[in-house]
Amino acid sequence: MPKNSPDKSLFTRNTLAAIRELDIAIANHINWLRQLHAALITDTPCPANDLRVDAHHRCEFGVWYYGDGMAQHVGEAGFAEIEKTHHDMHDAARLLLTHRVSGAPINIVEYEHFMDLAIQFKQDVRVYQYALINQVCTVDHLTGAWNRHAMAMKLAEESERTQRSGLTCALCMMDIDHFKRVNDAYGHKIGDEVLQAFTSIVSTELRRYDTLFRYGGEEFLMLLPNTNLDNAALLLNRIRETLAASPITCGNGTVIHLTASFGVAQMAGHEAIEDALEHADHALLAAKANGRNKVCAWEVPIT
Repeated sequence: MPKNSPDKSLFTRNTLAAIRELDIAIANHINWLRQLHAALITDTPCPANDLRVDAHHRCEFGVWYYGDGMAQHVGEAGFAEIEKTHHDMHDAARLLLTHRVSGAPINIVEYEHFMDLAIQFKQDVRVYQYALINQVCTVDHLTGAWNRHAMAMKLAEESERTQRSGLTCALCMMDIDHFKRVNDAYGHKIGDEVLQAFTSIVSTELRRYDTLFRYGGEEFLMLLPNTNLDNAALLLNRIRETLAASPITCGNGTVIHLTASFGVAQMAGHEAIEDALEHADHALLAAKANGRNKVCAWEVPIT
């Protein structure tokens, strides 16, 4: 699941900004390569910064990477790989420029090594950029849960896994009880805060291999791998009890008490994903019909 944050829209804005900045970084990289080659093959003076041992900090990409980039994205997959290639590329460029300044011939092996790094740097940036784009495209921007696009992919993967391995998997449809009353009484801004807090509470209770999706509105789907209906009921009842015991305090001081209803079904390897979703939805309807704030399984109620 995406990183938890009190402001999911801030996560989205920062990610979109990083995608744009990486586009600028690639454009600057190409311009830098052009200037570097001019310095190597003509009488153009060698850029002083490129001869420094900290050149990788001084170029336009380095200023972003070690500033805003490091502040926002350190620790993310692919981010450190960019830094290493970028550092090595500047070291290789400095070696070539040192030969140029001293009047020594440029070694073809050293030049090819530099070009390999320059190409690799561009590829590393693109790979990381695509990863950021994927985050934005698969995350619900309000709650930070995975969205329905991600859900379709994850369900297909899990269905294939259960067919191949014969392992169990449970699907749970979850709906916040009487959420419309929150919006009607307090407005949609408070409703959005409640959805964010609700998602955070549920995410904290899930196991590391479970996945939470925003299905639509106040309805969510949980994918629970390697879990039969009995174990799913234990987990879901724990989440249900935690929600009921966790009043949500909004930014304006409003305190909201929530409960949720749960419908769970088994994902069988031989049946269509749509059938499993329909079974979980029917179980959810049963939970609501039986008074809400309950966990019900397909065909067999669980309390």
